[in-house]
Amino acid sequence: MSFRSIVAAVLAPPALTALFALSGCGASAAGGRTPANGTIPPASGTMTTGAAERAGNNIFWNETFEEGTLLPWSATFAPPAKGSASLVSEELCLKVDAAGTNTYDVVLRQRRIPIARAHKYQIVMKVHASAKTQLRPRVAMAGPPYDEYWAALVDVGPEPRTFVGTFEGGADDQSAEFAVHLGGPLAGEAPFEVCFDDLQLNDPDFKVPEGRQTGPLPKVRVNQVGYLPGLAKIATYKTIAAQPVEWQLLDAAGQVVASGQTKPFGEDKAAGEQLHNIDFSSFKTPGQGYRLKAGGDESYPFDIGKDVYHQLKYDALAFFYHNRSGIEIRSDLVGEQWARPAGHPGDASVACAPASSLQGSYKQYACDYELDVSGGWYDAGDHGKYVVNGGISLWTMLNEFETLKYLGKSSGDFGDRRLKIPEAGNGVPDLLDEARWEMEWVLKMQVPAGKPHAGMAHTKIHSVKWTPIPTRPDQDKVERYLRPVGTGATLNLVGVAAQAARIWKTIDPAFSAKCLKAAEAGWAAAKKEPSILAEPMGEGGGAYGDSNFDDEWYWAAAELFITTGKPEYKTEFQKLPHHQRIPVNAGGGTASMSWDQLSVLGKISLSVVPNKLSREEVQAQRRQIIGAADQYLALIEKRGYRVPVQSDRVAPWGSNSFVLNNMVIMGLAYGFAKDRKYANGVVDAMDYILGRNPNVQSYVSGYGERPLQHPHHRFWAQQKDPKFPPVPPGVVSGGPNSNLEDPYAKEAGLPGCPPQKCFIDNIESWSTNEIAINWNAPLAWAAAFLDEVDR
Repeated sequence: MSFRSIVAAVLAPPALTALFALSGCGASAAGGRTPANGTIPPASGTMTTGAAERAGNNIFWNETFEEGTLLPWSATFAPPAKGSASLVSEELCLKVDAAGTNTYDVVLRQRRIPIARAHKYQIVMKVHASAKTQLRPRVAMAGPPYDEYWAALVDVGPEPRTFVGTFEGGADDQSAEFAVHLGGPLAGEAPFEVCFDDLQLNDPDFKVPEGRQTGPLPKVRVNQVGYLPGLAKIATYKTIAAQPVEWQLLDAAGQVVASGQTKPFGEDKAAGEQLHNIDFSSFKTPGQGYRLKAGGDESYPFDIGKDVYHQLKYDALAFFYHNRSGIEIRSDLVGEQWARPAGHPGDASVACAPASSLQGSYKQYACDYELDVSGGWYDAGDHGKYVVNGGISLWTMLNEFETLKYLGKSSGDFGDRRLKIPEAGNGVPDLLDEARWEMEWVLKMQVPAGKPHAGMAHTKIHSVKWTPIPTRPDQDKVERYLRPVGTGATLNLVGVAAQAARIWKTIDPAFSAKCLKAAEAGWAAAKKEPSILAEPMGEGGGAYGDSNFDDEWYWAAAELFITTGKPEYKTEFQKLPHHQRIPVNAGGGTASMSWDQLSVLGKISLSVVPNKLSREEVQAQRRQIIGAADQYLALIEKRGYRVPVQSDRVAPWGSNSFVLNNMVIMGLAYGFAKDRKYANGVVDAMDYILGRNPNVQSYVSGYGERPLQHPHHRFWAQQKDPKFPPVPPGVVSGGPNSNLEDPYAKEAGLPGCPPQKCFIDNIESWSTNEIAINWNAPLAWAAAFLDEVDR
């Protein structure tokens, strides 16, 4: 949320003590045509007292403050005014220590309020004050010329009273503000306190944005899928109670089977809530339909059993077949509603982007040939295909295979005929068949011998403009081009091709040799052109830009060394600083890996796959991974929702992927150390993904009482057009994103949200609710880990 002339920042609830200070005067500071002379301006409307029937849907977000947060409401105290805001007994209370000079020196407001001409509005607010004072509620433009649409004057005192006013919209304004002025000449004798509740701006014609929660959510938050009998079982209870509260575990018949006391956690700033934790790990009896009760509140139902993740590990992998390009998606494998013809058959012959379409220095990388780049996976909600993001996604899938082979005990679960894919029955593990579909495409993106930049990889292929939602892939007629080569893309090709070469060595020696040849050619080419950055983002496709390739060099060299044993590759990765450290802040969040920071991929492969490093050298890499896992466990203890993230203020794009990638690190730490605390860390993180979060949202489709339903996707677009299918089960959303880049999230009332609440389940919200291959890959990895760890 941005304000003109703000010199102090939004406070984090529920402490909410460091408020905004405004500078300037008149329209700029006051946000309206309010005189800056210490007088009370006239009011165009009135408010009456008494109960009133709700007249329409409430435009305001956060009407009753039951969720334990003030946001997106904000309070401002412009010097010489002083004060603070807080939540007291689920009311928003402003403590005014000094009221200032002008009415607008103390303001409570909510912005981005849509006002429409001729709409009939009803304003309702319940207010009481510690001493008699006046308020001036108003609806006005949030920017120049600051026209005021309605205002009233009301007298308040110690007795709680409900005020009701009405007005007709006189203009179309999608970004108006509602503000209550209570400073200067309006104020009683300071200090005093004013408390608000049941704030409403009702409009019979207002359509509540789809995905916006309108009713109360359960205050007892659980993993809505279930818990493993032998591992941690922790729920989170949202309450302002300062002391422990009794909890009960009920079975499906409503009988109490366990009980205890909650453990107060306090404030979780990332969630904007006061929380307690409920630990019922000692209860191990399998069953279905359990519920937790605390303080009169009850959770959604959940199961306890060793198989709670068994189907998820398959559904998460089915995502990739659904998103294949260049092949029919068969109804006998996915169901009639998700079947479709092969997407983008024209990718079998794609020309390079015209030089005239390239920016600046990228014109030198123009090419004059066509390549067959059919196949592969669509990257996300669009129809682009990217080598860089394909790299970490493919590596994660192949690492799942290698980790299960060398550290696990359930690799057979992904053998032949275990997935619903066309290749089932070919004698090859289905997990590898799915991975090979992407690997074959990555190889096609390599510049052929004899051409300029031979051995380098084109960064991506996508359309010249964004296609509309919905669009079935085979019906997309927008022109597509190969984009220029890049060093990062080339090293991604090297890493996964070297990894694939060793995996297929005995399964398909010819394919193995092809992969190794491509990897070594890519390595040599990248050595000659070590600094070609990805083309900046343009129309129709993402950038996946990266300016530092040291981590890619480390990863690529490690994979080549493991596969070939050649000492020169060992020399290459050991000379880089990445060999001695592991990141825990990759990608701008809390993680050890992201699509643009890949050194840990090499560390993991060196730690999992037998190679020519000495035992001590391997142990040194394993200790780094365990050390990162320890840091994530420490973060879990510092979060009310027990999620391994650091920041109180920021949730980056795809924040759920950071949580999922941290599950991979903790799962590997368990594999190395065999300490159950790491398995419990994976459980905690998965609990967050599957519903133990402030949105009480399972971010995975088809799983939980409130599953993901409307991700940003061009084919799973039933929300936009009923002729298109819904999302299939097993798809994970990128989740909360405090930057809120898309218009829908902003207009739905999310600006000002606590980071972990910056989410809306709507197909239009591409910044909070997109899907991506590099997000579903670690979901599949983690589900496979959890399905075997408690066997």
